[in-house]
Amino acid sequence: MPNGPRENSRAETIVICGTARLPKEMTRDGSLGRLWIELELTTGDYKIIDFLCTMESSLGKKILRSALLGYEIEEGIENAINEVEKRFYSVIKRAIIAALKDTRLSYRRIRKSEVRE
Repeated sequence: MPNGPRENSRAETIVICGTARLPKEMTRDGSLGRLWIELELTTGDYKIIDFLCTMESSLGKKILRSALLGYEIEEGIENAINEVEKRFYSVIKRAIIAALKDTRLSYRRIRKSEVRE
């Protein structure tokens, strides 16, 4: 076995992503024009254990991280949307919320396909 077993192996996790279009004011510099949010979830209880976002603002990421990590995905996304609504004043506010909702849709598609199997 090349890597040997690890006690806290992340083999029992999944990653889901959401995306949203950035406002035109943000895409003039040649960026891709999309905001991406990735969440790593445990497969048993769907708790969020890691978070990545393409947003440039480190303080914005800090707000999202504290609202998401450790929560079950539905609750975490609701927490994050609420925090963005009340604390975030930026041209990308709507894009962040849309990317969070898109991430939730990705999760719900996964859960729906699990029920069918």
